[in-house]
Amino acid sequence: MSGIRALSPRRAAEVRAALQMAVGAMAALYLATALKLPHPYWSVISAIVVIQASLGGDVLTVARDRAIGTLSGAFVGAAVAFVRPPGMEWMALGIAAATATLAFLGAGRPWLKIAPVTAAIVIAGGTGAEDPAQLAMDRLFEILVGSAVGVVAILALFPRHARDTFQFQAREAAGEAAVLLRLVADGKAGDAAEISRRHTDLKKRLDKLGDAAKAVVDLPGVQRETADRAALARAFWRVRSDIVILGRGFHGGDAAERLRPWSLDAVRAAERLERLAAGQAVEPLGPVDSTLALTAAVESDDMALGAAAIGIAHMHRDLDDLAERFSDLRLV
Repeated sequence: MSGIRALSPRRAAEVRAALQMAVGAMAALYLATALKLPHPYWSVISAIVVIQASLGGDVLTVARDRAIGTLSGAFVGAAVAFVRPPGMEWMALGIAAATATLAFLGAGRPWLKIAPVTAAIVIAGGTGAEDPAQLAMDRLFEILVGSAVGVVAILALFPRHARDTFQFQAREAAGEAAVLLRLVADGKAGDAAEISRRHTDLKKRLDKLGDAAKAVVDLPGVQRETADRAALARAFWRVRSDIVILGRGFHGGDAAERLRPWSLDAVRAAERLERLAAGQAVEPLGPVDSTLALTAAVESDDMALGAAAIGIAHMHRDLDDLAERFSDLRLV
């Protein structure tokens, strides 16, 4: 495993994900075959679906939802297969009625997402030699086996994969926020297009960071860490909002030179973001200096100065909170 650790964080995460997928798929196939399940490929598919969830969602929730959806679809499909008269027309009507009903009930309910698929398979498969009830039971066990293998693969094989991904994305987001904040603090009109592009990129990174926070599997007893990850993502969003406010001040007409003290303070904040991106602990910014406070903007009725003062005050608070979250989660 030392070879994996020697890779860059991005490549190491990709290699871990690939190995999880390969081992999980093979294990699901062999286990389903050993249990003499008639269609082992359903176990393989379920394992793959659950393992993929570790890249951007709560794997345990996905496995649970897939099991509940399979059970619901198998029950409905078996019931329809038993009561419908023979013939293609009745089979088509049965599939239409079952899938439409389950799709209606499944709107907004992830645990029923797979139910229409399972119901259709059971109803259509029940026309052959297989008994509908047996087909429903086989499908249920096949998917349960695959889901269980997927969860075990994630928990047992490279269990730190999701944590490493979260750490890597958090540091990348800090680096991107630092670049954006420096551009905003410069106050150059020619940077407007680049600032807009980087705002969009930062939003995408923070969306991924939120998904990565959910993907980390915490076993009972350490749920506080999950809450801290979500809090870190929220702190990042607040820092981004502060950068937006600062941009309204620094890029307002001839404000750049007039707001030089606030710009220099923003650069101090950018330096701290750069250190977080490098995995280094930072000293808190602390309370904003009285010379940069909002009172000066109120007295002068200067809108640009007001935006800068509000943005800096919020940045001090939100960046210190972000740094504390980095420290709590041992990202620095």
